[in-house]
Amino acid sequence: MKNNGNIFWGAILVAFGVLMLGVVNDWFQFEVSMRELAKYWPVLIILGGIAVFFTPKRTVFNPTTALLVAFAIPLAIYNASTSAIDKVKAEINDDFDFDVEMDDNDDNFTFDSDSSNSYNTSQNFSVPFDKSVQEVNLEIGGGAAEFFLSEASGSDVFSAETKLFENKFNLEDEKKGTIQEISFKMSSKNGSDNIRLGKGMNNDVNLKLSKAPIWNLDLGIGAGELKFDLSDYKVKDIKMETGAADISLKMGDKLKESKVRIESGVAKVKVMVPKNSACQIKMDGALNAKDFDGFSKSGSRTWKTENFDTATNKIYLEIESGLSAVSVDRY
Repeated sequence: MKNNGNIFWGAILVAFGVLMLGVVNDWFQFEVSMRELAKYWPVLIILGGIAVFFTPKRTVFNPTTALLVAFAIPLAIYNASTSAIDKVKAEINDDFDFDVEMDDNDDNFTFDSDSSNSYNTSQNFSVPFDKSVQEVNLEIGGGAAEFFLSEASGSDVFSAETKLFENKFNLEDEKKGTIQEISFKMSSKNGSDNIRLGKGMNNDVNLKLSKAPIWNLDLGIGAGELKFDLSDYKVKDIKMETGAADISLKMGDKLKESKVRIESGVAKVKVMVPKNSACQIKMDGALNAKDFDGFSKSGSRTWKTENFDTATNKIYLEIESGLSAVSVDRY
């Protein structure tokens, strides 16, 4: 009986280990994602408890139970983290019952009389378009907010409309030859980097960019949502650092080469790339849910489209993530 029990649990551990190794390294194709499988981490705890009865001394201090618990812990963390992704947007729009102190004499803010909450403030920014500018380096730093993108008017290379709760954006720009440097960063009303949430918070940032120049984007996004349709823009480089956020990027084919680098903690990241452009994905991070439709694995943590070696236009994606759900689709 004792030998049969050891054989049984040994087989279970081998099968589970091979399964997990295959999922992490994309050896297997499942209709059920890693994110769905992670929901069943308590099963490992149950199996660990059953394993106690198969040990001679019936103690929890046995190798089988220890291994099952060791597998269950990262799956539990992964499940909790991915669940947090789905709650990010809801948390942004929820009411927070925090005390708020406002200085009505602050001239840097214009109160929106149409807002349902008097603590929301609105700001408008713009940078005139200079025809000699060929390339723009745009740095954006934001806390908990929703970011949206549209086309700027003919007279502006950059403009923005913000509606924030007790926070503000600061705009700085400098022209260096044919390159425009723009810095657009959020801070709290007292000038600190501690972005506060409050009751009735509604942080919206509507950005408008000209389609004329080449763009290099440096995006620092905290908790929030970012939806950028860049299919009609000449995007040379994107660098994004994000925490718990919902990110959606739609790339175009206006340049022969575009690079996208994303560093995320717990996030939902979706990138769309055109079918007539080749694409390469390099991704670091084991505990991530991956969906790379139309890509083939070409090496360790590397995926490519079939036309990558021969295509004229190429998009390079580098993703470094802790616990995220990442998808790359072709349109």
